[in-house]
Amino acid sequence: MIGPLARIVLTQRGDDIVSEKAKGKFFTQGWIQVFLVFIVCIVTQGFGLYSFSMLRIPMTEMLGAEASVVSLGFSVYLVVSGVAGLAVNGLVSRIGIKGCLLIAAVMYSGGFLILGFVDSLWMVFLAYAVMGIGNGCGGFVLITSIPANWFVKRRGLATGITLCATFPASLITTNLVAVLAAAGSWQNAPLILGLISFVVLLVSAFLIKFRPQDVGLYPDGMTEEEAAQVKSEETAGAVKVVGLNRSQAVKTFTFWAIIFSFGLIGIGEQGVFQNFPTYIVYTGFDLATAGVFMTFLSIAGCVGKLLSGYFIDRIGPRITYVVVNVLAACGLLLIVLFGANVAVLYIGGFFFGAALSSAPVCFTSAVSKYLGPAYFAALYSIAFLAKTVMDAIGVPALAAVGGSAFGWDGALIVGAAFILVSAAFMLFGAKKSKELTKMEEDAVKELGERA
Repeated sequence: MIGPLARIVLTQRGDDIVSEKAKGKFFTQGWIQVFLVFIVCIVTQGFGLYSFSMLRIPMTEMLGAEASVVSLGFSVYLVVSGVAGLAVNGLVSRIGIKGCLLIAAVMYSGGFLILGFVDSLWMVFLAYAVMGIGNGCGGFVLITSIPANWFVKRRGLATGITLCATFPASLITTNLVAVLAAAGSWQNAPLILGLISFVVLLVSAFLIKFRPQDVGLYPDGMTEEEAAQVKSEETAGAVKVVGLNRSQAVKTFTFWAIIFSFGLIGIGEQGVFQNFPTYIVYTGFDLATAGVFMTFLSIAGCVGKLLSGYFIDRIGPRITYVVVNVLAACGLLLIVLFGANVAVLYIGGFFFGAALSSAPVCFTSAVSKYLGPAYFAALYSIAFLAKTVMDAIGVPALAAVGGSAFGWDGALIVGAAFILVSAAFMLFGAKKSKELTKMEEDAVKELGERA
């Protein structure tokens, strides 16, 4: 016979086992989703990002065009990608994440296919427009939504891990283009990249899940009982999936501070980054050396993204973003002053590279934390569009500055200035909206009533 005390102990033990099983299931699923998004990020972010900076040089030589004109192809890619990203939230609601990734597989790889046969400037623009549609459907907005949906306490780290995919992407892309360009067959590079992209996106379409709730789980591995007893306002908001919609968000200062901050970093980040290979070659090195430096930047970027994710989870995205980007601006100024020294070039490059693409880690967390996760994709797509527009302006603009009397030193100074202004907007404007605070308080009360 089992006494009352033993029955209580056994019941409690049974609840613990169920809880542990639920948590184990989540963390298996949650980190599998992070891994899958990491693989997708290699092709949709890394291939697109690193291939253009390397392909632009042989493309410019073959077409006999100005570097700033060829750079407009990347601008087309960024703008189209950003505009297409606005439709992601609606597309996920209508055709699911599987449909979005299948569209991305066809369009993104199709853009690379066109690029492999390019023989005129208009084909460059067409290739990057098609690629931009694919990236918008299965790229940045979508892949940053998934770790934001699955995690609250480790959201920054999960996002940082996924965006570290730019490192293996840089190794693949820079070496592939450099080797094939040296052999006189650089146009085979986009064909190979397109094939890899198609396979990855096709397979991932059948494996990736948009939210843990889609498979009967809760963020951070909570059980249903734990979700009902949660006291954290932000966690309660994620469990119930609350947040400001577009019409509510545009009325807040926080939303516009995020928009301006994320937008301005486009010039300071991509404007400088996409012109670095040209800068390296201009100073007397070959394309292979430029590829090594770009890979170094991606390594620094991985370090920066992981550290950003770590500190975001502890001190928040606002302060993390400011510190990282002040260091990036200092790195660029260091290159301007002492960049003739190779050691200083790499030191300055490390500080800049550490901030490279850490902005999405910070802004992914900022949108979820300050505006809520319910309409994350809809709100983040607007912020991302602001960045892509400024990316599109920044790449040819800084190329033009570099080719002017101001030279490349002037271009780097302009980039550093935009980085600092972006950090100022984040510091003084990005705070949790009062409307979201009220929604989260209501969520805590409602969950408490269920307990």
